[in-house]
Amino acid sequence: MSQKPIVEHEESTSDSFRKPENRMLAIEENEEEAMGDLYDYVTWRKPQNLGLFYDKVGQAFTHKLVFIKIALYPFFGVYLNMPGHMYSALTSIFPMFWSLKFFWGFLSDSKPILGKSRIYYMAIGWAISVVAYLVGTCLPYPEPYYKLVNGTLDQSQVNNPNAHSAGMMYVAVVAMGVFGVGITDLASDALVVDYVKRESPKYRGRSNIFAQMCSTFGGMILFVTMGTLLNSPPYGGKFDISFTFRHMLIVYLVISVLGVLNSCFLTYEPESKKVKVKIMETVRSFWSFMEYRLFQRCAVMFLIVPALLHAKSSASVKIRKNWAKVEPFTGSIAAMFVALLVILGLYVLQKFFLHVSWRKLFTVSKIYIVVVSLVVEGATCFDLIRSQYFYFSEELLSGVALAVSGFIMLQVAAEVSEDGLEALTFGMLMTNWTVSASFGTMIGNIISAPFKVVDDDRYISDTINDRWAVFGSVSAVLAVNLVAVPVFLMLCPANKDQVQELKKTLGKSKIQAQLYAFFFCVGYLCIFLFNLLVIIPETRCSIIIGGKGC
Repeated sequence: MSQKPIVEHEESTSDSFRKPENRMLAIEENEEEAMGDLYDYVTWRKPQNLGLFYDKVGQAFTHKLVFIKIALYPFFGVYLNMPGHMYSALTSIFPMFWSLKFFWGFLSDSKPILGKSRIYYMAIGWAISVVAYLVGTCLPYPEPYYKLVNGTLDQSQVNNPNAHSAGMMYVAVVAMGVFGVGITDLASDALVVDYVKRESPKYRGRSNIFAQMCSTFGGMILFVTMGTLLNSPPYGGKFDISFTFRHMLIVYLVISVLGVLNSCFLTYEPESKKVKVKIMETVRSFWSFMEYRLFQRCAVMFLIVPALLHAKSSASVKIRKNWAKVEPFTGSIAAMFVALLVILGLYVLQKFFLHVSWRKLFTVSKIYIVVVSLVVEGATCFDLIRSQYFYFSEELLSGVALAVSGFIMLQVAAEVSEDGLEALTFGMLMTNWTVSASFGTMIGNIISAPFKVVDDDRYISDTINDRWAVFGSVSAVLAVNLVAVPVFLMLCPANKDQVQELKKTLGKSKIQAQLYAFFFCVGYLCIFLFNLLVIIPETRCSIIIGGKGC
């Protein structure tokens, strides 16, 4: 089937921001015809063009290792027995390598490769991951922190006191792999935005939901794989298998190689007239876009709300390990069911709630999550119900609500993005999210520090004072999570129609754009220093990162 003719934009009404000579992405004349053309190419009947969604599955299988603590738990939490604040900080260190997505957004929008702005950048990202995981498979494998006695870990006997330090090499390997996947993710997200921009108003957002469903499916495969293969006694499980984290890196290596091939040969990128432009021209165009007060509001929202949402108590991993006594296999099976519920929930969302106010959906989902967490964590802390199966009810009951919150943030980013600057705009907002989420880890660690909940001793003694201290830490952080609701209501547009309306009515402000750029740089610097404190052995005990003090 032949493509519909593509024409370039005429002079934009906004100003020189979208002059034809500066814009690379040409938009079809008729949106309804464009959608028909797009879905003639991207359909289940043409699996050779579904590479974007295959790619989302592969990305989730790799990067959810560092974004979902249940995937980090067997190796870093049990095998290496990292202290609670260090373990929490891992989910801050790894995503920081994604903060460079902003830079790759510049390149993707400015410098197409062989006429394509997305698919070859996806391939480059996967290639970097190939190198990282290849190095990881060659590293010496550390001994477990605790000694194995009669097939179980004896927490009274230390086998390898240097396990924490030895594990930092694997932190570096996984971080570099995530850096590569971050490039792939940025380019694929921009491609999703390209798809969303071509959807008719009635179905606006379906591509975003479908991509999120594929990502959830990839995560589900990861949970089952990790829970089954990393379930031997050194990792806190009971299976008599010799599979190690090194073997997991080999699996990642294979997936990354397949990712390169998929990006180059199976991924459909809609044709458009793209020309290389100077990066400084893109910078000037994006700065003009940053002056819109609507973008500034959304950017500030992405700098504040994720920090409040992602704040977690340092006690979480220790509750999971010592009181709920979670086994990797059981945890992975529970995570698989959560993923299935999320996929079902996202399907219901796109079927019946696609046009419901973003503010209402976010408010209801967040309050529900906090209530469920408070009940489950409280019952576990005070020994009312200490069962790994009950503990997983928190994830089962709140999984869909968390996915809804994430979808809303992604949809806001997609709607705010401008034609021709999709990767750059989306990359900027996702960088804000990454920096903000890292601040969330810092907030959780700082709030938890006075309660002294990072070591196993408090959970082993298990006195009433210990229980109140742990529950106090959890409750304080959940209260911070709840603050995200009024902030979101104040800054977020109600729906996609209000996005365009606010862009026109709010106008521009150069001073506010400069202030935003300043605070973004300060925030990024603070997070870099915070992660540096976690990495340096002499400063890992600092109170500011949740330690007991040096």
